[in-house]
Amino acid sequence: MINIAIDGPSGAGKSTISKIIAKKLGITYLDTGAMYRAVALYTINNQKNPSVADDVIPLLKDIKISYKKVGEDNIIYLNDKDVSEDIRRHDISKCASEVSKIPEVRTFLVNMQRDIAKNSDVVLDGRDICSHVLPDTKYKFYLTAKAEERAKRRCSELLQKGQNVEYNQVLADILDRDYNDMNRAVSPLVKTADSIEIDSTEMTLEEVANTIISHIEKIKNSEENQKNTSQKLKKQAKELTLDANKVIKCNTRKTGGFYRLLAGFVRKVMAILWPTKIYFKDNFPKNTKAVVICNHYTALDPCVIISKLLGKDGKVLMKEEVMKNPVVAKVATELGCIPVKRGEADLNAIKKILGALAKNQPVLIFPEGTRNRSGSKEMLPLKQGVSTFAIRAKAPIVPMLYYKKTGPFRRNVLVIGTPFYLDEFYDQKPNLVKEEATLLIEQKMSELRTEVDILVEKCKGSKKKYLKYKREQSKEFALNECSRS
Repeated sequence: MINIAIDGPSGAGKSTISKIIAKKLGITYLDTGAMYRAVALYTINNQKNPSVADDVIPLLKDIKISYKKVGEDNIIYLNDKDVSEDIRRHDISKCASEVSKIPEVRTFLVNMQRDIAKNSDVVLDGRDICSHVLPDTKYKFYLTAKAEERAKRRCSELLQKGQNVEYNQVLADILDRDYNDMNRAVSPLVKTADSIEIDSTEMTLEEVANTIISHIEKIKNSEENQKNTSQKLKKQAKELTLDANKVIKCNTRKTGGFYRLLAGFVRKVMAILWPTKIYFKDNFPKNTKAVVICNHYTALDPCVIISKLLGKDGKVLMKEEVMKNPVVAKVATELGCIPVKRGEADLNAIKKILGALAKNQPVLIFPEGTRNRSGSKEMLPLKQGVSTFAIRAKAPIVPMLYYKKTGPFRRNVLVIGTPFYLDEFYDQKPNLVKEEATLLIEQKMSELRTEVDILVEKCKGSKKKYLKYKREQSKEFALNECSRS
């Protein structure tokens, strides 16, 4: 099955290029952007606000989207009505960006897209196809172009349709949409590490399409060489998961109602003892596997994460010494703690961690391996086990940072960053790439530290001021790029 994923900002030519590739390869083009536009159009037609989730979500049950191939064109139908022209109106573009921020809308359409891709060869384009919709496909591309060029193309396209708009307004709208797409909490526009970037600013449509097809052929030619290695790795992963599930089954004896009640009480006490302002909670994935990482100052740092984020099925690594007291051990077990022997390869803990991830449970790990007793905002060198777990389980890593050294009864600040994948290493042995993968994790944590400092120090902890600051920075950067070009 060939699933080609093409991501990129608005106006980069994704849809046109995808249609050309689909035609050349004789496969189906699935216009994912049109799906969001269709939802936006239905919302507007029903006089609802596309940026208000409570307005949009109730409408989803009444929306039916379908495609029909007519000649070389894909006609999109909204509730059996051809809306191919209506969804391309300029005002619908911004509305589509607004509805795409709503998690329920994305889930509704992503499930539809995945079902289609499972059963047919398709080309998909959008903002999060590589990172979210089809993260396992081998054919990933990031198509971009300078903002100035994209604005010119958009003006020309609208003019051909009889819509005369100001270039400056179109450019401003494109910059706004770029910012919204790249900074939304759910599935933002990102270039995944394994995507091939193509700048179409000075290329013709045919050149871009041929370049992508050339890359596809190269990937297909190398697949046979990787097949045997991939099958071996899958077999090893399956055996390890089975062993992990056996260990989990043997070590999940119920501790009794008393200890469950006591654990619940401890959760509440921890939340009170460790009052914390949590920013960007929407970045924390729900009901799915994730390797959660955070800096570590004191023994009670996990309290907020356990009580407010992980949920009842979440797991957290803790040093084995804590489990020596039988009462503490039983309560810790109810809280989801996995004891680990520090300074050695603890196979039992490893199997429990991978077993939890195999069951779609989040696992909290402090990658520094010990507390940062200096209180410095600089993290200690990270242990390399985090990358191994994320690669083996193909799980997203959720980075989090406490702003500074934490303490009881003070205003602590915890910021949740954007989840990311180590998918560029999935087809390689974790032991061979753990150093490189750990460097990438350190880079992500360093980037998050910069954002945390801006949020707390420059924007005084105001999320509204922070988002405004980021919007202004994005516009300034884009305008500078335009001026240099």
